[in-house]
Amino acid sequence: MNHYFTSLPAILLLSLNSFAQQTINWGPEISVADGATYGNIRPRMALTTSDEPIVIFGKSGIGKLFVAKGNAGTFGTPVDILPDNLGTYLANWTGPDIAAKGDTIIAVFKALPFEDGDIYAVRSTDGGLTFSDTIRIDDHETGRTFLPALTIDNNGNPIVDYMIFDGPNDNPRYVVAQSADAGLTYGQAVAASSTVTGEACDCCPAEMVSDGTNQILLFRNNESNIRDIHVARSTDGGVSFSAGADMEDLGWFITSCPSTGPQGIIIGDSLFMVSASRVSGSYRIYIGSGNLTGGNLALVNQTSPIPPDNSNGAQNYPRISGEGNTMVMVWEEKETSNPEVFCAVVTNGNINSFADYKARVNTVTTGVQTNPDIVYKNGFAHIVYQDAASGDVIYRKGTVSDIAGTNENAFSNISVSPNPSATGTFVINGLSTEIAHWSVTDLSGKAVAGNLVKQPNGLEITLDPTVGNGVYLLTLENQKGEQTTAQLVVGR
Repeated sequence: MNHYFTSLPAILLLSLNSFAQQTINWGPEISVADGATYGNIRPRMALTTSDEPIVIFGKSGIGKLFVAKGNAGTFGTPVDILPDNLGTYLANWTGPDIAAKGDTIIAVFKALPFEDGDIYAVRSTDGGLTFSDTIRIDDHETGRTFLPALTIDNNGNPIVDYMIFDGPNDNPRYVVAQSADAGLTYGQAVAASSTVTGEACDCCPAEMVSDGTNQILLFRNNESNIRDIHVARSTDGGVSFSAGADMEDLGWFITSCPSTGPQGIIIGDSLFMVSASRVSGSYRIYIGSGNLTGGNLALVNQTSPIPPDNSNGAQNYPRISGEGNTMVMVWEEKETSNPEVFCAVVTNGNINSFADYKARVNTVTTGVQTNPDIVYKNGFAHIVYQDAASGDVIYRKGTVSDIAGTNENAFSNISVSPNPSATGTFVINGLSTEIAHWSVTDLSGKAVAGNLVKQPNGLEITLDPTVGNGVYLLTLENQKGEQTTAQLVVGR
């Protein structure tokens, strides 16, 4: 038996069993820009027309801010979006933000100097090729401003949240300013977090999510050093915000600011939120959900992804994206002292399933990989992260899929070895059913060349020598039409 197909570049995935499980089939790692020239600090991403990625990131030391636009798997020369006389506040835990609606792109940032720099936006209407001059957002003439973030509503109007202080550090609280003309101008800021008892945690970034009916500010509160994630909700188009619930309900007591905040999405009538807390002794990720219908928004369910193997390991800086029943989450994780980027995915709309699967995203395990961001749309997951090994921002695109066997009795005992294979030959043992059909494809579904030889209790599959390193999908079907799928990892 021979099959023919084209190989993909090498990608990283965990080996799969024959039972139902979700996975992300990542494509190659792509450098967004030369980090030595343009920097790589805290990348954030949005999708423009045709779901092409646009990435914002900064260069430390000089406060410069760049945007790079993707096109068919490559990125163009980054655009410097700040005037020569202006810099942006940058840190590994906070920085500028970006959002897009079609080819209209809005980026927001906190200008230097830190003590009295304002909150500004820049705007593009050509998909990120060019940007406007700065547009001031804040109307806070006394005290300090900090930590801007934004979303864009269904009408293409940006909604920006940012922190204000009375004086240098007093009375930290979040306000929300929005535009009614696609980002050309911004209205007066409206108090948001002040509806919750306590004050906003003064160095924890917040996030705004909107679905047309709801505007929801997610932020870390500080009530006598109990620093859980709270929400403030508007159902009148941002005219006012009402008090919301503790959406972590962990009771984390910490006397100093942890510099980590929440992020969330709205799907249907549910709010999904991710955050990190050290309430258990080590930083762990928490995923919560709340129902937007009926009365007050409140925490309904909470879970966590698979923790590090080392009980002293840490997880932090989670991000989530999704649509329909599919949600993808990414975060930074370290067993000891070397952070890497991990992901988890569910395709059933149930956050409890995040506890069933996780995989490392970065293939290079030297150096530090941090600050991931994720956007999921139309079946594809787009991720960017900060890579200290190369010094660049790294982008990957992956497909979300169920790798499943429809009959655990027929296929539950199969194993694949060696896997990875240095020769392209794999032995499949433990079969308890007769195989009628088989195929091997790359992750885009194209067939590649291979040969199958039946053995007692198993099969030997040899891929053609022209098949390159990477991950491929073996599908086996018995005479009843039942199927299972397993990964074949080639590492010549």
